[in-house]
Amino acid sequence: MAEGTPIRVLVVDDEFSIVESLREILLWEGYEVDTAPNGRLALEAVARSRPSLILLDVMMPVMDGPTMLRALRANADTADIPVVLMSAAPLRSTPDALGYQAALRKPFEALALLKTIRALVA
Repeated sequence: MAEGTPIRVLVVDDEFSIVESLREILLWEGYEVDTAPNGRLALEAVARSRPSLILLDVMMPVMDGPTMLRALRANADTADIPVVLMSAAPLRSTPDALGYQAALRKPFEALALLKTIRALVA
């Protein structure tokens, strides 16, 4: 990212407590944060304001993470947004097959989250 450009992170998860925890951590670190409770609303949020990175839960109602990720990758305007998948269950797909850049197994430590984000938006 260009120096001085704010880094916007979109947190997509249907568990309110997780969203709020991640939001607080990211705001504390100086990131701008948007949130969405499912993939459908997240795609609308991406259309309104392009994020620098997306933290994407795998299992959600309405539209799950893999479905949202396929929609992002199919659109030339959003295909290059880095995505970090978050899941309590083991992932059944590889980064190359689904198109994500990193994965975090819930529960994860804040330091692991921040390290992952910094590596992807540096």
